[in-house]
Amino acid sequence: MPQRGRGRPRKYPPKNAGDFESTKYDIFFTLNQRGPEEGKATDINSVIQGVFSFIYQSPTSDKLFSKPKTYKENPILNNLANDSPISTKPKNEKTCDEVFYEYLHTFKNKCNQKFLSLLIKFILLFRECYDISKTKDLKEEDKKAVTCTLTPEGLPDLCNEFYGDFMEPNNFFGIYDPEEKNEIIEIIQHFCIWLFKNEYTKSKLSLAS
Repeated sequence: MPQRGRGRPRKYPPKNAGDFESTKYDIFFTLNQRGPEEGKATDINSVIQGVFSFIYQSPTSDKLFSKPKTYKENPILNNLANDSPISTKPKNEKTCDEVFYEYLHTFKNKCNQKFLSLLIKFILLFRECYDISKTKDLKEEDKKAVTCTLTPEGLPDLCNEFYGDFMEPNNFFGIYDPEEKNEIIEIIQHFCIWLFKNEYTKSKLSLAS
């Protein structure tokens, strides 16, 4: 991953883990104008439609695993549009898709509309990358989505592959703004810490030495 704010999943954090986690998690939405804007409500349906078009109706959509025709065919976007409750299954039984949705459901009201759009873009692209990564050695006719069946334990291990092998070669799937690219790195770190704090993974993210 790029040098700025670089991080990797590790099981043993460095001594400065407290400061790192505070910045990357505890006060994450109070930094960089990520938080809600006073007097401006988020139009969630507008965000969903916009992100769906941005990702699945773009020139790079052929590089993705799934090919939904509408946002309703994507379980995460459909649940978000309907404000569905998060899964009550035991943590060790939840699938990646259920956890992806839980992450967005948890933080959708803690950020402004622009940053929520970026959060959703990250989750959808990360999901696509995971499905591609887990099925790349299979024959085309045998490829099926795995995020609807696998648990999220292995998600942190995908971080570097996601940024360096999936996002960069595909021009970040239309995310050209340098600041937004940096924010993707920040979101990756925040997401991994959230996974660990919620006991969805045993891999703890820490600063690379």
